[in-house]
Amino acid sequence: MPDLIQDHPIAQQLDQYTFEELNQLFESHFEGLDLEKLARTSPYEISLFLERLTVDEQRTFLRLVSEKNASNILAEMDPENSAEVLSAMREFRAARILELLEADDAADLISKLDESDRIRLLGKINPNKAFVLRKLLRYDPNTAGGVMTPEVATLQENFTIQEALDYIRKTPKKIENLYNLYVLDPNNRLLGLTTLKNLIFSEPQKKVRDIMNTQIQSIACLPETDKVTVANTMAEYNVMDIPVVDEQNRLLGCVTHDDVLDIVQEAATADLQQLHGAGADESIHDPVWYSLKKRNPWLFINLLLASLSAYVISLFNASIEKASWMAAFMTVIANLGGNTGAQTLAVFIRGLALGEFQKGDSWIVCRKELLKGLLNGILIGIFGGIIAIIMTHYWLMGIVVFLSMILTMILSSLMAAVIPLVLRHFHFDPAQSSYIFLTAFTDIAGLFIFLKLGTCFLLPY
Repeated sequence: MPDLIQDHPIAQQLDQYTFEELNQLFESHFEGLDLEKLARTSPYEISLFLERLTVDEQRTFLRLVSEKNASNILAEMDPENSAEVLSAMREFRAARILELLEADDAADLISKLDESDRIRLLGKINPNKAFVLRKLLRYDPNTAGGVMTPEVATLQENFTIQEALDYIRKTPKKIENLYNLYVLDPNNRLLGLTTLKNLIFSEPQKKVRDIMNTQIQSIACLPETDKVTVANTMAEYNVMDIPVVDEQNRLLGCVTHDDVLDIVQEAATADLQQLHGAGADESIHDPVWYSLKKRNPWLFINLLLASLSAYVISLFNASIEKASWMAAFMTVIANLGGNTGAQTLAVFIRGLALGEFQKGDSWIVCRKELLKGLLNGILIGIFGGIIAIIMTHYWLMGIVVFLSMILTMILSSLMAAVIPLVLRHFHFDPAQSSYIFLTAFTDIAGLFIFLKLGTCFLLPY
């Protein structure tokens, strides 16, 4: 019994290296490294460790694992990083690793290679695999064709259930998903979908056409479909994969749920980073100059917009000198306006990303945000005004803060809705630095409103 427990896969998974242990071994030049334990270590854990090393160090480390494990590790790494490592390997080993990768992962990786390396390696791998990869490389990486896997389990509509089960047993093990089975006619056109569960619990003499679901055709997509649209469709219909067909409805492959998880994570990361002016594909391990190139243009724009805020303040220098409490409350107004806009912007960017906006929704949602800004402004403005009166012992300061908060929060909510819609109208990414433009507007508008009201209400007295 102890031997059985020890040999159980879950027990073996516990006996693997952690990221910290790999780091310590690297510092000692891998002295005492247990290769069997390394072989059991999660490829993802190893990929996290490797991404902190140079390309030469990565290549040297990957010599310690089998070609199969090396392919699994490279599949977990950033494709650009994996391509650099692959191009630095010996040609025979690089070609073998490409053959072992899933077709969609191999296409992602090889698309990042220099053209000369791509041609060289495609000429060294199995001709059938090379043919599949060349077909996938024709598609844009951001489309369904660019992320689909062409290795799909299929059945013919005229199979009996028994014939279908016999056919599945002969299916190559490399096929990623055997739960969903696409039903085709003799011309390879998609007719429907059935599952392994349906086959197992159906009468052996029945035909596959009798148990297939034909509704799958309504969510099949063309290879040119944007991959984010595919991810949204999968979430909306709650399916495990989406078939990809050509214009004649012939099955080309499918986009699987694990690919969609990567798409969603990538899109969310890109939106979050672009929202604040960072590169969409930037990571903490990128070279310094690469990050500077991505960030600096937006920082210069931010500087110019912030200078406008400074200019607005300079217009009211005389007023601020006469009513010094105005300087103390300027940041309060600006911060409340910025936070109000950021809340609205976050909801709008999510709605646009998930395709929640329909034709004619723009005015309706803008009107709602205007009302939310007004109500928030009144509620928060009351408390802000009370705080201003307590601090300054001056009831007019409370009135100025109250009115400023209402107007600033109304404008912030409205502009947070308008900016991404305008960007989308002009075919820009709505997430692209919307926060920078919004912050600049709320600062300029909020400061001008507050200082102008303060000049009108406070200085005459």
